[in-house]
Parts: sequence; structure tokens; C-alpha cells
Amino acid sequence: MEESALGKKVSRDALLWVAVVWLAPAGAGDLAADTAPSRHFEVTASRYKFEPSRIEVAQGDVVDLVVRSADTDHGLAIEAYQVKVKVPKGGQSVAVSFVASRAGTFPIKCSEYCGSGHKRMTGELVVAERAQ
Repeated sequence: MEESALGKKVSRDALLWVAVVWLAPAGAGDLAADTAPSRHFEVTASRYKFEPSRIEVAQGDVVDLVVRSADTDHGLAIEAYQVKVKVPKGGQSVAVSFVASRAGTFPIKCSEYCGSGHKRMTGELVVAERAQ
């Protein structure tokens, strides 16, 4: 193969590699989420509180929440992690999972109007920085 053809082959191969990486599904090469510790929490929503009201995890943990209502329709939202689920009355559970990817304290709010105390229905997600 002459030098100019070799240069074109390398360029074509480099472009193909970039295209494959760019088109790969998000997280396809991310093994961290597959091997991260999983933390499971049962959460009960009732007028006007979450129990537990404080959830503590470490950065990188996979957080599994199973939420049920003790009385009426509620919601659970953690805006920082784009989590928002409706929690129906009747005790049926709703599950949601996410990776606690950044450290900090994040508000948990009821996202469905549930009565006069709705705005006070809050909790917090505390994500501790993982030691390197």
C-alpha cells in the first residue's frame, strides 16, 4: 500500500472509531454503575411527610427507592437527579432507581398536590463524597 492510501485508511479508521464511540448508547462503556453498591430504601408518603425523611448514601451508589402512600395520592421528586414519580393512594408501591453521581444535600419534595400541608412535605437526600 502506498503512503497516501495508508494515510487515507488511518483517517477512515479513526473516523469510524469516533462514529462508533459517539453513537454508542450513553453509559455503554461505564462499568461504574454496574459495579456500584446498591442502596435500597422503603419510603412511605403520608400527609405531610416522607418516612424516612432523610436518605443517606455515598457518591456513586445506585439508589433504589420503593415508595408507597399511606393515605392519598402523593408524588416524590428529586429535581437534581431528574426523579419524579406519582405515588397512588391505596398502598401500591412505585419503584425508581438512579445513580447518586454527585455529592451534596438535595431536597425531596412531594410533586402531587396532597392538601393544605403539601408545601411542607419535604425530605432530603444526602450524598456523601466517596473517598478516592
